[in-house]
Amino acid sequence: MEDLTRNYLKELNEYEKRLKAAYDIIEKSEIVVFEWSIGPNIPVKFVTENISRYGYPAEDFYSGKVDYWDFLHKDDVDRTRDTVYKKRNSNELEFKHIYRVICKDATVRWVEEWTTWERDASGKPITEKGVIRDITNQIETAKELERSEKRYRNLFENACALICTFDSKGNFTTVNKECCELSGYNQNELLNMNIFDFLHPSHLENLKDSKNSLISRINEMENTNIEIKIQNKYKAVVVLEGKLLIIEGDSNTIEIQGVFQDVTAKKEAEKRIYYLSYHDKLTDLYNRAYFDERLEELDRNNEFPYCLIMGDINGLKKTNDLLGHKAGDKLLQIVAEILKNSCRKSDTVARIGGDEFAIILPECNISFAEKICSRIKEACESYDDGTQIKPDIALGYSIKKDHSKSNDVLISEADAEMYKAKFK
Repeated sequence: MEDLTRNYLKELNEYEKRLKAAYDIIEKSEIVVFEWSIGPNIPVKFVTENISRYGYPAEDFYSGKVDYWDFLHKDDVDRTRDTVYKKRNSNELEFKHIYRVICKDATVRWVEEWTTWERDASGKPITEKGVIRDITNQIETAKELERSEKRYRNLFENACALICTFDSKGNFTTVNKECCELSGYNQNELLNMNIFDFLHPSHLENLKDSKNSLISRINEMENTNIEIKIQNKYKAVVVLEGKLLIIEGDSNTIEIQGVFQDVTAKKEAEKRIYYLSYHDKLTDLYNRAYFDERLEELDRNNEFPYCLIMGDINGLKKTNDLLGHKAGDKLLQIVAEILKNSCRKSDTVARIGGDEFAIILPECNISFAEKICSRIKEACESYDDGTQIKPDIALGYSIKKDHSKSNDVLISEADAEMYKAKFK
C-alpha cells in the first residue's frame, strides 16, 4: 500500500511539474488562457498572469474590478456580445472571432479569441474557456500591405507611363489607364488582345515568327532601352520608348512587364530639329552643312565618279532693289524649285550662300552634268508666271574621279567655270 501511495505521489509530482512547465511557457507567450463567467456581474473564474501584458493584473478580473466587456473596445462591444450570445445559444462547441481591447494605458490592441464550451445534457453552456492571442502586429502588417497595394495600384493606374503585362504568347494580362488612352481601346478590349495587334507594320517583318519564340526575343532586349512603334485604334502611329522585363510567376508561368513613355512628340521635334539643321528655311533645299557632309561622305566611301555643279543667281540684287525683298525671296524659291525638278532624286541640291547654289551628282560623268545644266537653263528661260520675276542662274561644273583631286579643288574648279559663265 505504501508503494502504491509513493508511486501515486511521484506521478502526481511529475504531473504538477509538467503542468507548471506548460503554464510557464504560456505565461511567457502572447497567448492568454481564460475561463470566463457565464452570467452578468460574475467575476472571471480564471485568467493567466500574462493578462498583465495589457496592463491589468489578473486580480482585477478575479475581483470584478475589470469586467470582460470593460476590457473590450467600446466600438466592438455590441458586435462581440451579439456574436458570443448567438454562439452560446447554438449547438456549436467552439468558434473564433477578432476584436479590439483597451489596455490600461488606453492603447488599443487587436486580439483573436478562440472559445469553447462545455454543455450540459440540454445543451446549455456550463463553462466558457479558451485563449486570447495578440494579433496587433499581423493586423497592422496587413493594413500596411493593403495601404501599399493601394498606393502602388494608384501609381500603376495613374502613371504618365504606359504600363502593361502580357504572357509568353503576347496576350495582355494587365493594362493601366495610359495604356488605354494611348491605344484608344478600353481595358476590357485590351485584355482580349495581343501585343501583335498593335505593332506597326515596320516591326512585323522582323517579328513574324516571334509568337512562337517571344520570350527568346525579349531576352535579347531585356533591361535595355528600346524604341517601338504601335498603331492605335485610329491607325495613328505612336512612338514608345522604354523597357521590357521578364517576371517569373507561380507554377513556372512567365509574364513580361513593359513600361513605356509616349515619345511621339519628342521624336517629331527631333526630326524637325534635324531637318532644320540640314535644310535652308527659305528654299527648303539642303544647306551648307549638309552639302559639306555629303561631299565628304562620297569621298570617304570612294563613290567615284561624282560631279559638282555650282550656281549663282543673276539679278538677285536688282530684283531686291526694284521689286523688294519679298520678290527677291520669291526668286530664290523659284530657282530652288527649278533646280530640284531638273535633278534626280539621288542628287543633292543645296543653297550654300545668299544667292549661291550647289548640286552634287553621284555616279555621274561630265556629259550628264552638262545635260543637267542645259535642263536648268531651259527651265529658267521658259519660266513665266506673269510677273516681272525672271529666273536666271550662272552654272559651272567639275568632276572628281578619284582621290587625286580634293573636294576643295573640285569646288574651286566648278566655281571658276561658273564665274566664266556669269561674265560671258
